[in-house]
Amino acid sequence: MTDLSDIHHTHRLPSARQPASAAISLRRVSKRYARRNDAPLHVLDGIDLDIPHGQVVAVLGASGCGKSTLLNLIAGLAHPDEGAILVEGASTAAYADWRAVGYLFQDDRLLPWRTARDNVCFGLEAGSLPRAERRASAREALAAVGLAEFESAYPHELSGGMRSRVALARSLVNQPRILLLDEPFSKLDPGTRAQMHAELLAIQASRGMTVVFVTHDVEEAIVLADQVVILQPRPGRIREIAPVTLARPRSPSMPEVAELIRQLRVLV
Repeated sequence: MTDLSDIHHTHRLPSARQPASAAISLRRVSKRYARRNDAPLHVLDGIDLDIPHGQVVAVLGASGCGKSTLLNLIAGLAHPDEGAILVEGASTAAYADWRAVGYLFQDDRLLPWRTARDNVCFGLEAGSLPRAERRASAREALAAVGLAEFESAYPHELSGGMRSRVALARSLVNQPRILLLDEPFSKLDPGTRAQMHAELLAIQASRGMTVVFVTHDVEEAIVLADQVVILQPRPGRIREIAPVTLARPRSPSMPEVAELIRQLRVLV
């Protein structure tokens, strides 16, 4: 059984040189947001982190600690005020292969006038791929999330869990090497969420993707992740990095999982 000594003091500063095994590296990253008639909001401060290729990493913390900001910085949707972020060895400012990075937002953001297949195709339309090939790729992605029979359905004809699957298929259709997820399962019922967890892990294992997801749910973090990065409240700083070495599949009802959940709740 894991005891608390296994997860304390695991946060160590990485070396200045990026390890070859890192898919994503953050070096002394800080972020502030300007506010009208007020001092800038200091969201993140001095984040140092290496995320190895092929790992599932959870970023855990209370609301407002900078989890989503951290994900947006990795995705190149925002830029740090201090420090540097490397994606596959290249600075986000110079990284050219953004199709290799999928992003699943908290809301499904499906276009209501498009079918499930055409929503998934949306991520392919900026390129030169012929329409028939785009549709074939979309069908393959929908099949991977268990929606092969619903490609012609519109969003209003789908349940919340099915809409989340379509959004996941859209983020996978470009065959990304890195997948970022911003609490995409938080609005689902427990049964549907557990099913989505299983599907995500199966896809990740088959493709060898690096997965980074943010959550405020300790159970979700332990069930899914190889390591859990715990942020303390604003400005967000890394409080702890806890490895999760328990075999998969994991359930919160398993004694070892329940014990680790209990230990991490003390740190969040």
